[in-house]
Amino acid sequence: MQAGGTPGAGGTIAFVGCGNLGFAILERALAAGAMPATEVTVVEPDAARRDHARALGARATERLADARAAGTVLLAIKPQQFETVAGSLGPLTDATRVVSVMAGWTGATIHDRLGRGPRVVRAMPNTPVRHGLGFTAIAAGPRAGEDDLAAAERLFGAVGATGRIDESLMDAAVSAVGSAPAYLFLLAEAQVAAAVGMGMDPALARAATAQTMLGAATMLAKDGRTPEELRAEVTSAGGTTAAATRVFEDGGVRELVARAMRAARDRSRELGR
Repeated sequence: MQAGGTPGAGGTIAFVGCGNLGFAILERALAAGAMPATEVTVVEPDAARRDHARALGARATERLADARAAGTVLLAIKPQQFETVAGSLGPLTDATRVVSVMAGWTGATIHDRLGRGPRVVRAMPNTPVRHGLGFTAIAAGPRAGEDDLAAAERLFGAVGATGRIDESLMDAAVSAVGSAPAYLFLLAEAQVAAAVGMGMDPALARAATAQTMLGAATMLAKDGRTPEELRAEVTSAGGTTAAATRVFEDGGVRELVARAMRAARDRSRELGR
């Protein structure tokens, strides 16, 4: 196989780091036929994770140098690990495509730390990729061309939807995409707790909350209407929903969400310094 091939198009791919997100991407992509397991190498220091990768049919190793032969290197490590990893992984040439799902680290810095050779694409997926329902923001970094972006779209398109952005917006995407499922989980926690506090069975409260969120998300994705329009449809003047949303508005929910998302964006910037 030629170096520089694309996932799903005959190229080899090395997952450098394979924690929860890495395995979610790998397992779903394999299930979707985006790439054969025989073309995947997982570089992972944890023995149990290496065994998991082998059970999926992939090659597994703890040697970073073994990733150099891959046409695509997917960096799925924590941002704090990159400096150490880069020293053993690089230098890479322009025959290698590097796809980074790390927060913080810019394409230019990744390119520099890996020897100023590879074509760099940045991607920010989120955990619903586990069920093929994720969203991934994709941006071109140094030397990345249309073929590189298209390859990333094929890979992440197998685990959900994708959208291209300018790399200058990647820290915002960390907040709006990567961290965003946690915001909804926090709301679900609060909603379940409130329902239980009003006497509902905990299992029923959780099931009702999950199904309601799933249904609402489906409406938002498929009905072709804005969040404001969908909210207005269910909010009758003087009714129960209006009473609830008034409490949210009076409590400053919009500013609270904006502050939280800015905090995630700012932390992403800090991680890349």
